[in-house]
Amino acid sequence: MKGKHTESPIISNKEYLEYAKKVGITPAIKPESIILCYSKRVLAGIQDIHQISEIKGIFRSASTRLYTVEGTGNKVGILAGFGVGAPATIMHMEELMAWEARRFVILGMAGGINEKLWPGDIVVCTKSIRDEGTSHHYLKNSKYAFASKGFTETLFESLSWEFKKLYKGSSWTIDAPYRETVKELIKYRSEGVLTVEMEAAAIFAVGQVKGVETAAVFAVSDLLTEKSWESSIRSPLVVTNLVRAFKCVKDTLVNLK
Repeated sequence: MKGKHTESPIISNKEYLEYAKKVGITPAIKPESIILCYSKRVLAGIQDIHQISEIKGIFRSASTRLYTVEGTGNKVGILAGFGVGAPATIMHMEELMAWEARRFVILGMAGGINEKLWPGDIVVCTKSIRDEGTSHHYLKNSKYAFASKGFTETLFESLSWEFKKLYKGSSWTIDAPYRETVKELIKYRSEGVLTVEMEAAAIFAVGQVKGVETAAVFAVSDLLTEKSWESSIRSPLVVTNLVRAFKCVKDTLVNLK
């Protein structure tokens, strides 16, 4: 529907908050910064090195988990087990915003579509092509949604101390990973797009509309060309580098005012 994004929703996250309070959902800890973690293996890697504690009783799904990270003064949380893709991410992002979260960082895997990338490389996303549906319910149509510039630059600087090889650039967010076409890949690669994934454009759009800070940090987990797909999703290096990136992101979030 034309102009839909300018209309008021029937149910907002404010109504969700009132409902949650009525049914007894009142979290004692409300992290202001949320790291979105999509991989069980990455979460396990984080738990091996960092002490995290579950904040229970917030979400309806039995698999969704919100953790607070010890040593951060309860400022930093990790959301995990909520699924993949833009709709699931944004539903939980809206609910966490109702609980006063003000920063969101994707810590995830992405396909590399640029020939300079290799499995395990870390990419900080600055903007993403809106080839998914969710962002268009928040912002009028445009090619890109943008990460929070200053926030992203701060994260990039922090990560540059940990990773000698680090990339920064645009991504391509798509809802259908089995419908990425050669024609699209060639076009976006020629425009300098580095990665393809399923969530970044959506959280950037919501951040722009709702006034919260957003960023995305990816590890390259597979390589896509017009001739082949080479998967390294199970590679230990991918997980190891995301766990290393987690520490940088966590420390950055703790030090932000």
